[in-house]
Amino acid sequence: MTAALFASLHLRFGFSGAWAVGVLLSALCVLITITDLASRVIPNGALLAFGILLLAAVPFAGARPLWLHLLGAAAGSGILLLLAVLTSGRGMGMGDVKLLAVLGWTLGFPEVLFALFFGSVAGLSGGLLLKAAGGKGRGQRIAFGPFLSFGAIIVYVYGKEIIDWYLSNLIHP
Repeated sequence: MTAALFASLHLRFGFSGAWAVGVLLSALCVLITITDLASRVIPNGALLAFGILLLAAVPFAGARPLWLHLLGAAAGSGILLLLAVLTSGRGMGMGDVKLLAVLGWTLGFPEVLFALFFGSVAGLSGGLLLKAAGGKGRGQRIAFGPFLSFGAIIVYVYGKEIIDWYLSNLIHP
């Protein structure tokens, strides 16, 4: 799966800074998906290591102002932190908050909001499928990291097109 992601990123971005950031992002997302599904833990060490690498790599990958990336990290983690506080930690784990901070830095603003939206829709769909199959019931928790990772990869690869479509079709019909 990881090799397929790397190859598709190369087809999309060529050998560039955007490709290198995409490779780091994909590796982080695959690692988070595996660990969160297996043990319901998003490892701090992985977030720290990839966070440092992405903190250093993002400025070289594109022409976007760094304040948009900083705003992405603050907005993404702030939304999930608020949710975690409001639900007393029952609705969202701190690993998800820290993950979205790293993803927000990588994607920037407003892309992080789209990643959170797509991750939430995917998580809701997955939860409904599990419930329909008799797997999880009301009140049982599912790992959200894999869904956040899915949303981040989709937005990293197709974010510009998604935002252009959104602005042209939903904001200015």
